[in-house]
Amino acid sequence: MKQLIVANLQKENRRYNSSSMETLLNAQVENSLQVGWSVEDTVVVTNFDYEFMGVVAQKAPLNETCLTGSKMFALQWVMDTMLVDGAIWARDLDCWQCVPFDEPKFGDVGITTYSTSKFNGGSVFWRVSAKDIVDHVVSVIAAGEKKEEPTLNKLLKSDYKKRTTVVDTSYNVGCSGFVPRFFRASKPVKVCHLNPLNRIAWETHRLDRNGIGFVSVSSRLELLLRKYYPHLATELSKEGLKRSKELGKENLKKLFKER
Repeated sequence: MKQLIVANLQKENRRYNSSSMETLLNAQVENSLQVGWSVEDTVVVTNFDYEFMGVVAQKAPLNETCLTGSKMFALQWVMDTMLVDGAIWARDLDCWQCVPFDEPKFGDVGITTYSTSKFNGGSVFWRVSAKDIVDHVVSVIAAGEKKEEPTLNKLLKSDYKKRTTVVDTSYNVGCSGFVPRFFRASKPVKVCHLNPLNRIAWETHRLDRNGIGFVSVSSRLELLLRKYYPHLATELSKEGLKRSKELGKENLKKLFKER
């Protein structure tokens, strides 16, 4: 299995500039090597020159209208131009692998969900046999859809339903619906999805903002993130602490009721 990390730098992207994107990429590459990925199996696709810790980016033309859909355009480019067999794990740039893991069991596509049945495009496993699906998704986005996730939900739940497998939530525990996603996930959490520049996201994943007594960020990953983002909080903000106290009992009651 190979992993695909994509960085699409566009002038209108208010979230990342060249410096912040390079920091994020560096952290992702080092984290990947720490959890056991080889340089050869780490495929970084960008629209700018990039090299770090032996990983050299494949420079490719990426779409300019759908930044969240850049993974699909990069995935198509990789399948078209590189000798890849087996599976490819494509995830968002702020999706962090917490522990080593093996390839999950899935058909042509393996995808996680939110706390609902909605597919989450932030962490998806693809087989090369899914090239026709990738081409279809890209064609819909390129035709003007402009958003990756609605396209994935529409196509994978209809045309390609029999070829799509819902994989364990542990492969993508994000901020929205964090509590049910965390508790439904097998442990330890394999992938936590958070932007380290987002205070609420950090408090949710590492500082128990939901008051449930558990966190998704491993101690190893925390050390690495603090290396690249030294100003990460060590305790909840006043607002976060208030929310933790307010939500704690309510969240735990809901969870125990579900069980």
